[in-house]
Amino acid sequence: MNFRNMLIAAAAVLSWWPSAAQGELGELLQAVERNNLTLQAEGYAVEGRSREARMGNSLDPLSVSYNTAWASPQEALNTGELEVSQEFDLPMLYVTRNRKARNLAGQYESEYAGLRQQILLDAKQTYLELCAMKRLSAVVRPRLEATRHVAALYASRYETGDATAIDKNRTEMEYLAVRESVSQIDMRIIELMQKLVNLNGGIAVECDFTMPPAESLVELDRLLADWEEYDPELAVSRLKETDSEYDVRLSRQQALPKVELGYKYEYAMDENSNGFTAGLSIPIFSNRHNVKRAKAMSHAAKLNTEAAAAQMRATVTEMYQKAVYMGDLLDAFGNMPDAGDYVNMMRRTLEAGQITIVDYYSGVDTFYTTLETSIRTELEYRLCLARLNAIYM
Repeated sequence: MNFRNMLIAAAAVLSWWPSAAQGELGELLQAVERNNLTLQAEGYAVEGRSREARMGNSLDPLSVSYNTAWASPQEALNTGELEVSQEFDLPMLYVTRNRKARNLAGQYESEYAGLRQQILLDAKQTYLELCAMKRLSAVVRPRLEATRHVAALYASRYETGDATAIDKNRTEMEYLAVRESVSQIDMRIIELMQKLVNLNGGIAVECDFTMPPAESLVELDRLLADWEEYDPELAVSRLKETDSEYDVRLSRQQALPKVELGYKYEYAMDENSNGFTAGLSIPIFSNRHNVKRAKAMSHAAKLNTEAAAAQMRATVTEMYQKAVYMGDLLDAFGNMPDAGDYVNMMRRTLEAGQITIVDYYSGVDTFYTTLETSIRTELEYRLCLARLNAIYM
């Protein structure tokens, strides 16, 4: 696709193109672009619609007529007539229709580019969430094991009379709650993996799902300028506006007469004759409201383009502000301690009797709430960057 290649080439020459597009994630996006069934189907549909647009600029069917006449059923053939004619528009209409067809082909390719961008963004966001879920699953495993160990410990202490039934029940409920939390993470990983396989055309994905380096946050003015130039949805709106301008031009040109040229051959019993025919078809009434209709649609298309550009700028600005906010929030978390080391330390302190079971669960819950918030904040930050940088994919 010419328009798609233009987008990729434009993105490739940008020296600050996000580094996260490389490596495992980059290979995954290439596989999705190659294997996605929706993109494959749309590629063929674009070709078909482009050819259909060009078909509208063909000549009208050739008209052939043949007439015979007899004086009576018993007599031989007396007279006959053969006429072949072709109707033509004036040349300027064919030129305008040809330009309109090329413009429509560009519009279809821009729509394909928009679909491609959306599918690749979906795959990228799914990959990033899988990385976050895998990390979250890894850090809650020590908590699950520690909670199981504490539940077994207090069950044993309850048997020896060193713990109350309340403490025993609480440890068991905490274990079940953590187990349920882990199962929710595992179920989400299964959903995301299946979604990624579906995006990849049903082909299994082999990835480590390690969070790639963070993408750079491009300055807002440059982002807005690039979205203004390369956004496929905005390109479609502009092409529709151009198409409406061609409609206005065509509506005026269709008020001109059509020319009909032909050849006519007549024969009778004693003599034959032949010659050329010519005629005009003048649309006096059929084109009366066509120009006004085309002008109204052209004004609508221009306003739609302005609205699409304003919406794009608002969306990009909003996403940029969210990314800045999420980045500042992420910096506030700093470096979190290792989850396994922290839980083991808390467990040893509990077993030594230095803290109560209430203090233990309070400390562990606070730590894991903060850790999970940190991971999810980082994910939201990465998703914001992915949406902002989608224009460069």
